Amino acid sequence: MNASQHVVLGGNGVVGRETLSALIAQGHTPASVGRRPSSVEGVNSVAADLLDSGEVARALRGAEVAYLVAGLPYSSRVWAEQWPVIVRNSIDAALEHGTHLVYLDNVYAYGHVDGAMIESTPVNPCSKKGRVRADALDLLEKAAERGLTVTIGRSADFYGPGASTSVFNTFALDKVAAGKSGTWLLNADQPHSLTYTPDIGRGLAVLGTHDEARGRTWHLPTAPALTGRRYIELAGGQTSVMGATTLRIGALFNSSARETLEMSYQYTAPYVFGSAAFEQTFGIGPTPVEEGIAASQAKT
Repeated sequence: MNASQHVVLGGNGVVGRETLSALIAQGHTPASVGRRPSSVEGVNSVAADLLDSGEVARALRGAEVAYLVAGLPYSSRVWAEQWPVIVRNSIDAALEHGTHLVYLDNVYAYGHVDGAMIESTPVNPCSKKGRVRADALDLLEKAAERGLTVTIGRSADFYGPGASTSVFNTFALDKVAAGKSGTWLLNADQPHSLTYTPDIGRGLAVLGTHDEARGRTWHLPTAPALTGRRYIELAGGQTSVMGATTLRIGALFNSSARETLEMSYQYTAPYVFGSAAFEQTFGIGPTPVEEGIAASQAKT
């Protein structure tokens, strides 16, 4: 039986680690669920495969709150095959044990948006990955009708210390650290929101421990959007822009480039994410970008 009241499904990823750390800071002893033991001190490690319904049910036995923050390889095919299974397994286990499910989401289900993305922005996906995410939201909504308590925390593109799957970390911060120009996709002069991973973890911990958060969708604290060029300037680098032609040619030979190509609409127009509702309700603001970049560079 799992002795932790707070269980992080996917605790080995960067957001999982930040969520565990935030819960520990609140005085909890959370459990980290994954295929390998957690690297975060002060947690209970639970070995489980989120694709196995029985293992997920076992991991949530006795849990008051579960945080679904798992990540998958950046592949539309893998997402379509595996994400619905993970979400269903988490829903079924949470319903079985009466566990409050806190679900980390991204903005892909919104699709093209004119103006700022806020919690009331309609779901209107325009990509394969967006449709997977929209279908997951539909599963959660139907589960709520069956009695599931589910709270959604949504973030923009993320970056942060040790965020090895972050586009900004990989293409900008890591390159600047190596003495190269930081790369931004398609248009470095459009505003683009970035959410800092420690803020995601702290935000999810708030959603799981405050009654007034329950049953709603919240945008997690995110600093005002800057341009890609400005982010890279703050990192101390020069900006190199990867144009559409280069990205399309890369997509012919590279799977990562192909997966990025369908999301290119996020880099050709303003990508602005608003988190005022969370900040005003809980009195918690985002980490300033300058501080976040400095902390991320310190662990690059």
